[in-house]
Amino acid sequence: MGFFTLQPTMVSIILSGLLSVPSVTPHTAGSDGIPQASVKIEESADNSVILHSLTISGLSSKDTEENIILDSPVHLKLECILKADSMPISNLTWIHGEEEINKDRYSENNTAGEWRTTLEVSVADVNSTGSYACIFSSTTEAKATFYIKVPGVHSGGKTLVTYNGDSTVLKCDSFKYKPVEWLWYKVNENEQVLLTISSESSRFKQDNKTANETKLHISGLTEGDSGAYVCKAVYKTGESEGQVEVNVLSLMVPFKVFLAIVAEVAVLVGIILGYELLSKKKHSEEEVKSEDEQMANLKSEENGKSEESTTRQRKA
Repeated sequence: MGFFTLQPTMVSIILSGLLSVPSVTPHTAGSDGIPQASVKIEESADNSVILHSLTISGLSSKDTEENIILDSPVHLKLECILKADSMPISNLTWIHGEEEINKDRYSENNTAGEWRTTLEVSVADVNSTGSYACIFSSTTEAKATFYIKVPGVHSGGKTLVTYNGDSTVLKCDSFKYKPVEWLWYKVNENEQVLLTISSESSRFKQDNKTANETKLHISGLTEGDSGAYVCKAVYKTGESEGQVEVNVLSLMVPFKVFLAIVAEVAVLVGIILGYELLSKKKHSEEEVKSEDEQMANLKSEENGKSEESTTRQRKA
């Protein structure tokens, strides 16, 4: 049995399995944000054993986490190796989720400067998936966790917008994995209702031309068809699901939008015309005022000249 050593702050974990035809995928970058580690995979002569290896350099090392994706039953061996140096280990435990695993289910071995523990797990259904962690305890603690999961489902993540009377197609895929079955549900309030697709007269038609993809065709859409639809991929080891949002609009919606735009344009034009009218009125008033002032000035000048002439005549 060989193993591959990573950075000094990592945990050495050897994972092997007797496979029927499962897919075991180590990820180097998880989509759910869990830190991943590079994994070396080795197979035995009969192709029945897979080894995953990581290393803990000491109890002060950070916890290590790894995703293992399974789409069919498999027998796994999870092994943690701790380089403990001279620090004594006071306790060693394995947990599945929050539940402690009985000591008779795993082995442990302490050699010079190294602790090794092995847990065998038969992953047969959803009850045997989840997190498995080995925990070494002393004055400090070191932990390595395996997250055994079924493959995820990709559903696009965008809301489909359509109109009354139209048809639409919802799509989900499971990447390279092949579920045993695909199911479609409609979410009513907080409840998932399985869609009736077998009937020939049904408005819902399911298309599974490839095992890793499913399509739901919906015809004769009404506003009542708006909401969330769930595509569920069923595996022997569990289920995973994706969700597609559909928004069915009335045909009046675009007309209402058009009317709203027309109303906004009309208001804008009214404001412009009103401003122009006010500007013209103000300009006209200013012109009239200017003419009045000119007439008043002329009259004032004429009166002044008349008074001056009268004064001269009197002096003469």
